[in-house]
Amino acid sequence: MQYGILPDDISKIILESYKDITIILKAAGSSKRILILGYLLKGPRSFSFMLDRLKIKRTSINHHLDVLLSSKLIDKEEWGRYQITEAGFEFIISVIKAYKVIKDSPQNEQEKIFNEWPDWPDFIKEPRIINENKVNNPALYEGGWNSYISSITGVLNNLGVQHDYVYTSGITGYCFLVSIPGIIKTSLIKENNSTDVWQQIHKGTESFGWQLKKWEQKRNNPGKWNLSGEDVDSANKVFNQVKEIIDNFETPVILFGVHGAGFGIINGYRNESYLVSSYYRKEGRKEVPVRFDQLRILDKFIYYYFEKETEKEETEVIEKKALERALEFAQGTAYSNGRYYVGPQAYDFWIDMLNQGKIENIDNFGNSVLGIYYFDAKEVTFEFLNRLARKYKNNPQGVFLKEASKHYRDAKINLEEFTVLFPYFEPENSSLTVDKRIKGVEILENVKRSELKAINNLENAVEKWE
Repeated sequence: MQYGILPDDISKIILESYKDITIILKAAGSSKRILILGYLLKGPRSFSFMLDRLKIKRTSINHHLDVLLSSKLIDKEEWGRYQITEAGFEFIISVIKAYKVIKDSPQNEQEKIFNEWPDWPDFIKEPRIINENKVNNPALYEGGWNSYISSITGVLNNLGVQHDYVYTSGITGYCFLVSIPGIIKTSLIKENNSTDVWQQIHKGTESFGWQLKKWEQKRNNPGKWNLSGEDVDSANKVFNQVKEIIDNFETPVILFGVHGAGFGIINGYRNESYLVSSYYRKEGRKEVPVRFDQLRILDKFIYYYFEKETEKEETEVIEKKALERALEFAQGTAYSNGRYYVGPQAYDFWIDMLNQGKIENIDNFGNSVLGIYYFDAKEVTFEFLNRLARKYKNNPQGVFLKEASKHYRDAKINLEEFTVLFPYFEPENSSLTVDKRIKGVEILENVKRSELKAINNLENAVEKWE
């Protein structure tokens, strides 16, 4: 949005677009919708939050949210929460500035404001400086439910490393990983991994021939969705660092906390907002800028970028090391500890939680997130191993790769059934019943059996690799 437009130009825009302008004004022309925008200025909010604060019927809140969504003043996140858009932020700022001018002016000044072009409010007369920069060739989010792999794949493609989501996931070993912290609840369960696991994933990422630079900082107030106090200062620090990387190196940055606690690609910035490519692209939705203080993180700020190109090993060497890493992840023995359950142990924990887990540590939504996330992972694992099996069909490891691929396909089919039992949806409308728990346990036991067979074949493939 650009201010400082000449009165004649403003008049022309109004005469040509008065219907569209009226739609936006009508969208905000409700006390309840103004309240919603006011709440969202402080950070993303859920439907239940609005229900609790506005004290009106569900149908009325749905109507108000639909109106604001249609006008592009707000947007809906992956996890069923609502956030104000950059356009909505600019709109509200303009309205409040106009309100303050009118409220603080005597009556005769108010009349001048509305009747004399030269005396319009300062926020219209004085141009708002647009501070913007973006990389020349923006990277695009490529892939599925694993936001780290999708973002890494997009940036690597941008750098000329032309591989897809499946191959990137397989080489890093991420798709072979089943890592669950001691909780089956909230939207963040799918991104939690131990430090040792991340070190191996980063090693696999760098095998594509680019050195990965990582920066992270713990939050001052971990565990709370919305940033406040010193965390806002930290978010501003991160924003300025990312701006500097884009200005100096002209390379995309991979940032955590974009649109619902996931990784996204930062291709630039505009004023106080990141210009992103995220899972919105995967869903066919329009990308919207993300304000620096509206990242969604629980414990720490994290970003990555590829610093420089490095010497790359032969492809077969890379693929053998990738399979060894995949086997370690799949077995999980080296990575399971008091906080994380990795490999088959993760299924044991998941099953135990469904059998007798305390309600404060498990919910329907947590199962639905895990279900769709690991369904995606098994589908990718099956395809990756199938490609290797075809490539090395005349080598001793080929037959074992093919068998491992089949068993991951069986695990995928069972997890697809799990996603039907626990469909991905908004947590406000969820319930965890005894019948669902019993059926879920049965499915997960089948998944574990298939995966153990796959692990046995992975061991043989690594042993027989020439």
